[in-house]
Amino acid sequence: MHMMDNLTVINLKNQACVRPSNGEVFILKTCQRTLILGFGQLPFYHLEDQNDIRDMFNSDQAYIFLLETICGLKSEVLAEYEVVSQFKDAYNEYTRQPFKKNHILTLLEKLFQDAKKIRTEHLTEIGQLSYAGIARKLIYSRTQQSDVLVIGSGNLSVDLIKLLKKKHRVFVTARNNERLAELALQHSVELIAWQDFATYKKFDSIVNTIGTDEVLFDHSFFEEWQLLSDRSSQTNARDSKLFIDLGSPSVIKTHLRESEGVLRLEDIFQQSAKMNIEKMEKIRCAKESIVSLCAHRRQTFSLNHPFGWEELQLA
Repeated sequence: MHMMDNLTVINLKNQACVRPSNGEVFILKTCQRTLILGFGQLPFYHLEDQNDIRDMFNSDQAYIFLLETICGLKSEVLAEYEVVSQFKDAYNEYTRQPFKKNHILTLLEKLFQDAKKIRTEHLTEIGQLSYAGIARKLIYSRTQQSDVLVIGSGNLSVDLIKLLKKKHRVFVTARNNERLAELALQHSVELIAWQDFATYKKFDSIVNTIGTDEVLFDHSFFEEWQLLSDRSSQTNARDSKLFIDLGSPSVIKTHLRESEGVLRLEDIFQQSAKMNIEKMEKIRCAKESIVSLCAHRRQTFSLNHPFGWEELQLA
């Protein structure tokens, strides 16, 4: 009997209740998903209610489902990365179970290896197409080494800081000084005084996250901003300038458009649509590779693994 022949995965409704495992099965339970992985009928013994079952998978289809899930292809936000950490946390917890099964550990380890291969070959740089992700991509494509000013201190600004600080020096400005101090401490960003427009204009890259009916940046601001350039910049100032307004309602009032370095939310929506087309093609290739990897695993799983196959048969 082949190891994968007896593999069973039950995909449950989000808040389904499951009986605790001492290692007989592997359970992944998060706010978005609940999975039970095991062999034979054992996963069914851990259900509280059969009506909680959303999907069931066996053999190769179970492995394909697991691999698509850990690669983020079953998530609401396609190709998101958080699910990998969730699987690894559940794996670490499973290793501490008193009756953990070697064949489950082996399968999960192979799953991690295959997921890394799929992500590396097909899913790099197509994670969450959030406003923050698109803004980072636009900024890097124009000014790879520039400092970036983020306006605002809410959740969107935090997302931007996390993404941008990997390749840029990030400065933040906002009304809430207490919140700014927290951001500086948590993310090592530099702070700019609120409405210090003279300093704002020195930045080639600015991202606003504040939405209000108040106009914070009028046309005179943009005229002066375009005239100033980073003295260290080796590119044409106007070509490298980028102001991205993610606020709703918009806080800017100017006739300048994307071609002149000023982007509004509708421009970001268009960028998202374009990136989604590219993203879906990569996901299609990833799914094809997952099927191929599953076939490869079927060939390479050996009867020489350090556990007894009678365990699987008894399951």
